[in-house]
Amino acid sequence: MREKRWVHYPEYADDNAQREDFKHAGRERRRMRRLRAENPIYLDLDKPEEAAEAADPNAPLGHRRSEPMGHLIAHGGAGGLGNPAFLSSTNRSPKWATRGAEGERISLSLELKLLADIGLVGMPRALTGRRACTEVAGYAFTTLNPIVAVVRVAEDGSFDGDVEGAVHEETRVEEAHERALLDSGALADTLTRNQRRAQDATLAESDPFAALEAFRFTVADNPGLIEHASANVGLGHVFLRSMERSHALVYVVDLSMPEPWEELRVLQDELEQYKPGMSEQARMVVANKADLLAGGADASVEEVEAARAKLKRLETFVAEEMRVPVRDADDTVVGGRSLDVVPISAKFSMNLKKVVRLMRTYVEEARERKATSS
Repeated sequence: MREKRWVHYPEYADDNAQREDFKHAGRERRRMRRLRAENPIYLDLDKPEEAAEAADPNAPLGHRRSEPMGHLIAHGGAGGLGNPAFLSSTNRSPKWATRGAEGERISLSLELKLLADIGLVGMPRALTGRRACTEVAGYAFTTLNPIVAVVRVAEDGSFDGDVEGAVHEETRVEEAHERALLDSGALADTLTRNQRRAQDATLAESDPFAALEAFRFTVADNPGLIEHASANVGLGHVFLRSMERSHALVYVVDLSMPEPWEELRVLQDELEQYKPGMSEQARMVVANKADLLAGGADASVEEVEAARAKLKRLETFVAEEMRVPVRDADDTVVGGRSLDVVPISAKFSMNLKKVVRLMRTYVEEARERKATSS
């Protein structure tokens, strides 16, 4: 290592190693390297850097303005120093010099500040009935990373992918059905993967919704939270970090559970314990599996009435226990607002238009606030 750093006058290597001036030069280099290691660089690139205005606003056109120079992340290798650089009052003829050093090698950890406009927050089992391309199974934590979807909305409130009356089974049920078809030979004439890709590419070139699109936003399908997630139980901090970057949060609860309002209480507490004020980003409560309210062929009158009473109690709990403070530009509380409660059925595509319409309103308000503040 020393041979790579120092250059000695012929036959002076051993003599230099005993000299105090040479030892001090080595200590100084190590001290500077230690200082750089103890002071890591933290950059918040939330807002783009802007060039500073000219000192005189009435300066003529073409007047030079200072440009942002960016941030120095890693130093390049320093050039070597000749022996005159080590000249001192006690050493009038240094017999050593330094070689050029290699540039710094660093590892960067980058986090996307805004993951999506809307972030879904729910328990692991509450988020398994969604129409999303996420892995779903009969156990918790099958979704370990956020899945971001783009929602394209038309002026009449319809959105790309909205198919009224379509029935979407649980993912594991659909997979079992597809496996049975495959074993029976019913899928023998199905297009291959390459054929489907070519067909999809043809359809993408003639997108029928492109002419109707009036607004678009993104929704993050976040992994489910459990109790004590704020203490990093069950990868809690990883999941919560992805949720805090959204403009608005939407709670998702399972209406088939005995007490869905208790799930809401746990979710709100975990958000607040992780980051005080984070629950104020919540705007809506989505009660999934609301097809239970309409009953079915096997549902009794008592079961339907019990489901409707459960929804009524959920709405009362949200109105009384989950009011969110409203703050002005100075961060002063000026009032409060209630969360919207919307019962849906992802399986039967029920009430999804209302959810999309409300989400669009939240995103428009957030974007307007950001434009005003900047």
